[in-house]
Formats: sequence, C-alpha cells, structure tokens
Amino acid sequence: MSTRKRLIDDSVEPRKRLKVTTEDGTDVAVESVPKQAPAQKPRKNRRKLTAPRPFPTVPTSVSASGPRSAHTEGKNLICITRKTSLGNYLRRCKDVIIKDGYKTLHLSAMGAAIPLLLQLSVALPPILPFSSDEIRTEVTTGTVEVTDEILPEDDEHDITQETRGKSTLQIVITIGDGEPPSRNAKKRRHAKPPTTAPTSEVVIPEPEQVEMEMV
Repeated sequence: MSTRKRLIDDSVEPRKRLKVTTEDGTDVAVESVPKQAPAQKPRKNRRKLTAPRPFPTVPTSVSASGPRSAHTEGKNLICITRKTSLGNYLRRCKDVIIKDGYKTLHLSAMGAAIPLLLQLSVALPPILPFSSDEIRTEVTTGTVEVTDEILPEDDEHDITQETRGKSTLQIVITIGDGEPPSRNAKKRRHAKPPTTAPTSEVVIPEPEQVEMEMV
C-alpha cells in the first residue's frame, strides 16, 4: 500500500467533507473550500524613547549639581509613575502639604500610570487635616507626542523614528486660597527682639557765666 504525504500550511485550514441533504431527500457530499488566514504583518522591533516631562526635574532657580535634600522649591510638582506605590505617593504628598507648607499640588501622569493618579487623587484628601470644603480638585486631560525608534531586521537599513500620541492626565489639588505662608513672615514671627544695653543720660553742664562790670 502506497502512502502519500501531504504538506499542510498552518495558515490554510484543511478541506472538510460535509454531508448535505437536498430537497428530494438525496444525500450529496460537499467539500468545503479552505479559508486562508489573513497574512500577518511583521512585528516591528520598537524601542521606546523617554517621553517629555511635564515639569523640569530640577527647578530653574535651584542648582542641579547640589544634593536633592537641598532642593526646597518644586516639591509640589510630582510626576506619577508605576514604579512607585500608592502608599509612597500618599506619604510624599502629605509631607509636602504638612511639613513644607504647600497649599497646591500639581500631579501629572501618562499612559498606564493614569489609573494610579486617579486613585491618588481620591485617597489623598481624607488623610489631610482639612475639611472637604477647603480642598478643590481640577482635572485636565490631554495628549502628548512621543517618539519611538524602529530597529531594522538587518544592518543594511537605518534606524527610523515614529511618533505616536500618548494620553496624559494632570490634576491640581488646591487647599484654601492655594497660597503658602510667606517664609519671611514666618521668620519675623519667630525672631527674637534685639537686646539693647541700658542707656544712661549724659548731662553736660553749661559753662558759668561771668558777669562783667560796665566801666
């Protein structure tokens, strides 16, 4: 008995024989037409570049070469990422408001970090020592363009770049009027009055007047 080998392509479904009954009662064998799967596009080897930040890493008024602990400005500008947990963000935001005295928080997230920002904006107000009437939340959505590098499959082609849109979410949490207390006023309030040495009056006697006889 001779055997035949048949090569079956994975992208093509095998033929099937079906039994169909006609109107007069006769059975007819029908062979189904194979359905060819759509050709898949080759997957691009994509390298995602760093997206632009909504806030600078270090404020322009602060020296970038100094230690991070010396940065006192810009603490209320926070970029949310999935690398940090919700609990850490809650402690950080609370310290910025309670210890540093900021009354306005600027929070920003992009892409997959947006759900984490929404959780933070809901969980933060209840742990702050302010009433709900004093806390206002402003939400702004947008789209930013990011750039990706497309790596070729061989060395004969050059690396190309593609731009795509990425969703962004910015939330501003304001407490009261949003103005932090003045640092100079705080220094004046806690400054001690200068101590002065007791002064004594110096009395200079007037010279005695000598009466001159008229000649």
